[in-house]
Amino acid sequence: MRKKRKRLIIEIFIFIILAVGVSYCIKIVFFPDEEAKIRKTISITIDELERKDISNFIRHFTLDYRDCFNNTYGTLYIFLKNNMEMIKTIRIALSQMEIEIEKPQASIKFFARATLTTTDGELYKEAGRFILKMRKEDFKWKIYRLDEMEYDFD
Repeated sequence: MRKKRKRLIIEIFIFIILAVGVSYCIKIVFFPDEEAKIRKTISITIDELERKDISNFIRHFTLDYRDCFNNTYGTLYIFLKNNMEMIKTIRIALSQMEIEIEKPQASIKFFARATLTTTDGELYKEAGRFILKMRKEDFKWKIYRLDEMEYDFD
């Protein structure tokens, strides 16, 4: 009798663990955290740019990409391909990131600092606030617009 009761308790415990595990997997598969996906996509994109991996970097952009610097998908790709050999290192840091999601699009506001060293030793530093627009294509978040925010001094 005691053995049956102990076995029943163990079976119930195992069932609860399996039920929790299955429900967690269902949540991850069917209800993913979109903000986490966006942050990961941005992080991977920055990492690929810092490694100067232009082929993988450009895959995070839509074909109709535009930015405030008058770049399109094609001009951005050609510009980076033609100028990466003159760059020794790139470091980019983002902060103050605010993400607003209105499926299937998202708007990300952030402050960015970039440091670039050329192969001849020149150091360039830039900083600014930006708005990045992303949309979901083929279950992946892709960048379709980048704009620099205007500064407003009160």
